[in-house]
Amino acid sequence: MSSFHNIDNIPDHNEEIGTLKILSGSQSMVLWGKIDAGSHVPNHSHPNEQITWLVKGSLDYKLSTGEERRCEEGTVIVIPGGVDHEVWYREDCEIVEFFSPPRSDMFPVSTDNPYGV
Repeated sequence: MSSFHNIDNIPDHNEEIGTLKILSGSQSMVLWGKIDAGSHVPNHSHPNEQITWLVKGSLDYKLSTGEERRCEEGTVIVIPGGVDHEVWYREDCEIVEFFSPPRSDMFPVSTDNPYGV
């Protein structure tokens, strides 16, 4: 089903690391995040492919493949499903993340609510 949304109308999800907005379709999900400096996302993996676009700020990313990188705004990171990864936010960051399929384990989304619960 096609639909149109305005980012200003998508509800905020206040999390420990910052504020997230989530929009999900049946096959993919997008997350907009304003992440606080000093936040850390511990090592984890999920079966979903993830693409992260660092719109603003600076972060350190570590992959289980052995790659570690300091990322600056404009960096795009592609993480296949099943790859462990960990993130340290060095300063306030704005990110856009895409997941396929949607991360129902982390952000449960019902079929009648594309913004999560």
